[in-house]
Amino acid sequence: MVTIREQLAHEGFTDQEAEAIFRRAAELQSQAEHLETRLPRAVVDESAAAVGIPREFVAQAIQQLQEERTARRARRAARRRLARAVVISVAAGLMLAAFISHRTFNTRLAAVEATQAQLDNVLQRRHDLIPNLIAVAKASATQEKDLTDALGRLYQELPQAHARAQKQALEAQVSDTVTRVMTRLRADPEAASTAVFSRLSDEMAGAENRIAVERKRYNDAAAAYNRTARGFPAFLLRPVLGFPRQYGYVHVSDEAKRAPTF
Repeated sequence: MVTIREQLAHEGFTDQEAEAIFRRAAELQSQAEHLETRLPRAVVDESAAAVGIPREFVAQAIQQLQEERTARRARRAARRRLARAVVISVAAGLMLAAFISHRTFNTRLAAVEATQAQLDNVLQRRHDLIPNLIAVAKASATQEKDLTDALGRLYQELPQAHARAQKQALEAQVSDTVTRVMTRLRADPEAASTAVFSRLSDEMAGAENRIAVERKRYNDAAAAYNRTARGFPAFLLRPVLGFPRQYGYVHVSDEAKRAPTF
């Protein structure tokens, strides 16, 4: 005759689970014995098993344990589904954030590059006027050789500057030196009265005005890019997306910020 313990082992229950079933069955038997509608002793005796517990209570204990097993599996499955949903949601959020950040960075970077190119164009216009300015200064009776030579040296250094910071520092020196040369020439009545100087003065003033405008546009574009690069979650995604950390501003002296009076 197969015992209850052997039957439980055959059904896949461990020894610990079998002991739990026996304890649960004993509890159920104890509860049933205190009910007003008790089972006849004969039925209890006939269903008694080797362990001394009626099979009906063992069956109830098995059913309850199976229900608990099912509930635990359902909870584990629910937790796994929730974990998968969280992972998928986070991944989708990161992908969306990366897509939006990439588009924003591209827009900001395009604005910086466009304004930088335009600033370089107007600076080149001033570069083209420097040889004429040097020639007029050398022809002036009141020319200062040291000042003219300094402007000539700066003009020669311009093509050799490659780093952005180096270019900006050199352009600031050029701007200050051009302003000083033009001021000295305007103080010379003979030089200031010539048609060549008058035309050169107008062209240089126009170039300086355009430089001031494009310099502001570039700085505004750089500021917008830098704000984006510092924002969340862009500052986390920027290294992965391969965009620059920041862009520097073009700084000039207070005198250069004022409108030229050539």
